[in-house]
Amino acid sequence: MEGGGSIVNLSSVLALSGSADFFTSHAYVASKGAIVSLTRAMAAHYAGHKIRANVICPGLIATPMTARAASRKDLMTYVAGKQRLLGGFGSPEGVADAALFLASEESRLMTGVVFPVDGGWSAGY
Repeated sequence: MEGGGSIVNLSSVLALSGSADFFTSHAYVASKGAIVSLTRAMAAHYAGHKIRANVICPGLIATPMTARAASRKDLMTYVAGKQRLLGGFGSPEGVADAALFLASEESRLMTGVVFPVDGGWSAGY
């Protein structure tokens, strides 16, 4: 894609699916929803310049930020039910693989895509 490029933003599954009992930081969720809207607006605007913009919405991923959550049995039961494909946390490598795909020429026909990497969470289990 001469002169083009790829923008890959990161949001959260919480931008797509609320949680009544856990993850009730409304400001955090609103900011993640804004990233989705921003990315789609960028996709529309920059398509004429051959620049793609897509957003990854990870589920709960095993990172230092989620280490405290791992110690809560009630939360881990909830996550296992939401991320049924995984039965628990996702991996940083899984998110990185999605980002590499969206940045590569293999995704050259994709722009404005909201790409859940969430073990099934956004599928509505």
